[in-house]
Amino acid sequence: MSEVNSEKITHEQHSVPKESCLNEASSKDEENIKDAIRSPSSSSNHLLTNPTQDQTEKPLSKKQMKKRKRYEKLMGIKKRKKEQDKAVKAAKAKAEGRDLEKERQKQHEQFLCGEGRMKRERKWLERLKKIETSFKVCIDCSFEDLMTPKEIGSLSNQIRYCYAINKKSYHSVCLSVSSLKGQTHENLSRVEGFPDGWKTRAFECSELGLEEMHTEKENLVYLTSDSENTLESLDNSKVYVIGGIVDRNRLKCTTIDKAKSLGIQTAKFPIDEHLKLCATKVLTINHVFEILLKFKEHNDWKKALLDVLPARKDIKSTDDAAKELIKQS
Repeated sequence: MSEVNSEKITHEQHSVPKESCLNEASSKDEENIKDAIRSPSSSSNHLLTNPTQDQTEKPLSKKQMKKRKRYEKLMGIKKRKKEQDKAVKAAKAKAEGRDLEKERQKQHEQFLCGEGRMKRERKWLERLKKIETSFKVCIDCSFEDLMTPKEIGSLSNQIRYCYAINKKSYHSVCLSVSSLKGQTHENLSRVEGFPDGWKTRAFECSELGLEEMHTEKENLVYLTSDSENTLESLDNSKVYVIGGIVDRNRLKCTTIDKAKSLGIQTAKFPIDEHLKLCATKVLTINHVFEILLKFKEHNDWKKALLDVLPARKDIKSTDDAAKELIKQS
């Protein structure tokens, strides 16, 4: 009898749905299954009374229903946006007299013969020559012990965004990450191509601290909103340091305290001089990095800030804010 029961229990275990954020089994059912695994003899009768019960889909709780509806809504928005982008590209190509089908066919042929890859490599070799004469950017990841697992996950994603932005930009810089270890390194290690593939695209990382990775302290500039110094331009001999910290505005003055302890000069973006923000001035790592690239491209702080900062910041230029004040008076 124990052999028959164990076979049926095994069958029941395999019939239990996998965990899902949208449709997961109730905690009571999961506990029953765990009890069955721990003690087959005591729980096998319970599992075998209704052999088809666990095979059918369990009713969703209110919380699970809300999650499913929210997920379906987001997927619908994503699908519509994709279709709209596709239609815009098709209309633009038609207006320019281009044949998208022929272009796709040519790209496929280049992929098969390796021509596309060689072309990209040639472009990167040319870009690397310019990168060597430009300023550098370093993300200091020495604050992992102060962050929660969720915040560390966000930090890992923001480093990925920085790499992707730098890779696509025509005004790339050398991007480095110091003190990269622990959970942050583990998260990035799951990304295909990290770190060896990334290193071919002006990227480097190390477990070494900031002051060990970049030994010339006089060339380091720590970017922090708490600084009293405002950036007017970017110096190609400098390494601009971004604090690798995601704290939801919880850890005050952490980066400036680190800079002062190392004897590194600090600076902040000239946000107040060009924009009026109704929201916080604390920016994400990838936003800071992209603003640096945009300024390198346009040599204009106002344009760089407006191009990068998200709409939720409720941004107004200083000129617009001044006009509103005149109207109100």
